[in-house]
Amino acid sequence: MLFSSPIFLFLFLPIVLAGYWLVGRRMRNLFLLGASIFFYVWGEGRYVVLLIFSIFLNYTFGILAARYRESSKGRLVIWLALLMNLGALAWYKYAAFIAGNINFILSSIEVPPIQIQNQDLPLGLSFFTFQAIAYVLDVYREETAPQKSLMKFALFMSLFPKLAAGPIIRHEEVAEDLTDRKIDLELFSSGVRRFVIGLGKKVLIADTIAKTTEKIFAIPGQDLPLSVAWLGILCYSLQIYFDFSGYSDMAIGLGRMLGFKIQENFNYPYIARSLTDFWRRWHISLSTWFRDYLFVPLSYALMTDRIRKKIGEGKYKTNYRSVFSIVVVFTLCGFWHGAGYNFIAWGMLHGVILGLESLWLGKVITKWKAPFQHAYLLFIVTMAWVFFRSPGVKSAACYFKALAGLTSPNTLYYHISLYLNTELLVALLAGVVGATPFSKVITEYLERESMQRLIPFAEVAFIILVLLASFASLAGSTFSPFIYQKF
Repeated sequence: MLFSSPIFLFLFLPIVLAGYWLVGRRMRNLFLLGASIFFYVWGEGRYVVLLIFSIFLNYTFGILAARYRESSKGRLVIWLALLMNLGALAWYKYAAFIAGNINFILSSIEVPPIQIQNQDLPLGLSFFTFQAIAYVLDVYREETAPQKSLMKFALFMSLFPKLAAGPIIRHEEVAEDLTDRKIDLELFSSGVRRFVIGLGKKVLIADTIAKTTEKIFAIPGQDLPLSVAWLGILCYSLQIYFDFSGYSDMAIGLGRMLGFKIQENFNYPYIARSLTDFWRRWHISLSTWFRDYLFVPLSYALMTDRIRKKIGEGKYKTNYRSVFSIVVVFTLCGFWHGAGYNFIAWGMLHGVILGLESLWLGKVITKWKAPFQHAYLLFIVTMAWVFFRSPGVKSAACYFKALAGLTSPNTLYYHISLYLNTELLVALLAGVVGATPFSKVITEYLERESMQRLIPFAEVAFIILVLLASFASLAGSTFSPFIYQKF
């Protein structure tokens, strides 16, 4: 059930909001839990048992982690939690990929192949698995109290606004809201505004641009003209940002309507001036998860006692061990996005450049003029998206050749004029403007010119316009899933 589908917008959401207000404060958690389970059953009925099993399993691990954190049993609990959670993720997401690589080796020695079929990825598995791991580790580290109410923990795990594609929320962020959340008109109205903005991002920009992206990436690499190749990767760069940030906006907005204050997941990443800055702004919940639960432990494990002492004295500097940790973490981040060498290459490319920035490249970039810093960042990110969007490494290599003008393009059948139209140009322009804090600049200008009274009217007019345009677009188009629901 997509957030942008009519059945969600005109049936599920109104019923949930009405019921949520009518049942009273004491029953709201139970009502919302039922609505969230129904939401999951609608999208992935056969895998709801997996979600429920994960809820019971990690609720138990959280209780045990708190009880035995001072003894050796605590470490056993953590290892079991990691094994069970990552085991389920590995089976559904990576088993066929791993088996395929093993079979490639076995074929050379004439050994029968391992028979493992591709598994359908359960809705939200990657996200609620990482959320569960973070919860158990935070309880063990005494960074959050164990949730003693099974119903509240089940709601924390299955809350429908963030269930399908995040953000990955920490228990400490919503612990108070799970117990006593207050819903007022200001919070609810801000949630509505945020949801409508997210809907517009998805329907009016991402889905419009996606039509051209799909056509261009379907062209055989050897036939792809240079201009069309650059148009294609520009389209995808904007499509994935507005698709995912649109989902995050809708999730945050829905959370506010229900009284939950979900953390931001994007902060205008394309205005960053380095790749390091980009990852502070892009998919914030995932990047902080990898930082806190993988990079920091791995880096500490690789440190010598002398380096640990320097850290304690505040004298620590980046070294090759930390660079190695960065590359490993982002390679795994790429692998988290998908079971394919193209995703591994995407993550490794980011990791290598981030490592170089932490060593010396970052200091060099800070000396450049701002336009060159932005150009550097956009070039790196855009080139990396080629790996992310392509079905494999070979097709990515062909696309890179087209971007460099090294192909023999068929300009008769794939001329750029066949893809440029008014609808696309308007969506691209809106995407470029929307990827910057342009609205904040306008608001600040109106405030400086003592025209604050115009701001509320302008906001309401804009929200109504986006909502009506989104409904009109939905009425005349098919529904496309959010990109990150595949991960």
